[in-house]
This record gives sequence, C-alpha cells and structure tokens, in this order.
Amino acid sequence: MNIKHHPTDETLLAYAGGTLSQAMELVIATHMTLCPHCRAKVADMEACGGAMLNGSDGLAMNVDALDQVMAMIEQESANENMPAPAVTAPRRVAVAPSMRGNAVPSLPTPLANLLPENILSLEDIPWRSLAPGVKHFPLKSVQTKGTVRLLKIAPGISIPDHGHGGHEMTLLLKGSYIDDVGRFCAGDVADLMDDTDHQPIADTAEDCICLIATDAPLKFNGILPKLLQPFIGM
Repeated sequence: MNIKHHPTDETLLAYAGGTLSQAMELVIATHMTLCPHCRAKVADMEACGGAMLNGSDGLAMNVDALDQVMAMIEQESANENMPAPAVTAPRRVAVAPSMRGNAVPSLPTPLANLLPENILSLEDIPWRSLAPGVKHFPLKSVQTKGTVRLLKIAPGISIPDHGHGGHEMTLLLKGSYIDDVGRFCAGDVADLMDDTDHQPIADTAEDCICLIATDAPLKFNGILPKLLQPFIGM
C-alpha cells in the first residue's frame, strides 16, 4: 500500500502521549494498522518521551517538547542509518494488522472491534442515507465530544465546500477523493485544522469509503448545507 499522506507529527505526539480524544485515537490506530512508518514513529515518540520524563525529575515539560522529541528521533535514525523498527501495537488500542474473525483485510482491527459482530467487512455496513450519493454510519459507541462515522461517497459525488470548527481527521479505507489539499487514496490520512477549507470529490469509478472524526461541527460555506446541518449531525 503506497501511503502518501500521514497524520502530522503534532497529532502523532498527542496520540503517543494519550491526549487525543477517543475518536481521533480510533483514526490513528486504524491508520497505523496500514502504515509501518507511523507505527515506527509513534514507538520512537513513546520511547523518547519516556526518556525525557525519566530525566525531568518531575518538572513540567517545556514548550519545545515536540522539537526535542523529533530531534531525538532524527538523531537516533541517523546514528543507526536505518529506519526505526515497527511495533505490533501501542499501549491503548490494539493496532496489529490482524483481522477479527473472517473479516477481510479492508476492515482493520481497531475499527472492527467497535462494529457489531455481524459486520465483517465494509460491504456489511448498514449504511444510512445522508444526501444524494452520500451515506454514513455513525459510531455511537465511541465516547467523544465531536463525532466519528464511516462515510461512503458515490463516484463523482462531492461533499459540500466546508471549513472546520476544530480538528478533522479522515482516513481513506477504499477508493479515493481529490480536494484543495491533494489526492487521497486508501490508507492516506487528511489531518486538517480550522484553517483549511476543502470540497472532497470521489474521483474514481468506485465508492469512496472513509473513517472521519471531528471535534467540532463543520463550517459549511453554502446556504443549503448550513440549513441541513442540524439534521445530518455534521
């Protein structure tokens, strides 16, 4: 799998430190089942963070903590002259690439564990219509201040142009879409904050299926989406 778009270092560090919401953790954990690069980076962050805490004598970490951790990781990689080893799972959510039961590889374990037992693949999702060409499946079992859902976009269909009231993270599970940020395919993550507006369009002949977490309502730029927003819960 050729993954080109990853979560930001800030997001991965927040995951390693256990400060992300459960919804955002789910997206990261699911992505990590598909991405050895991010598994290795989080493992390094956890190791470096632990070393920094052990040497801090209980003092609060300063504002340059991210820069210090990333510098330690880069130095370690340079010294070894090889990529950091992958890990099988972080400590909070299992992310080993194994699948539950007879689930197909398109249903990673962290996501599968939060779905009803009769859902063994993306094809089993009981989708609910959200708009013409757009269906969704909310994951209500995830405790979060925002929302987390699976979204299916039919070929050629676009999500209305919108900005963000906070953090939005999207993991592509099937198909692809293109927007103002770039082109995202299976395994890619769009890690967006409130300074980004975009209008994703499913750009292949197959459905685009995503796992999306937000910590604040979207900011739609059109009148009709704004009027419908209270009813669609986005």
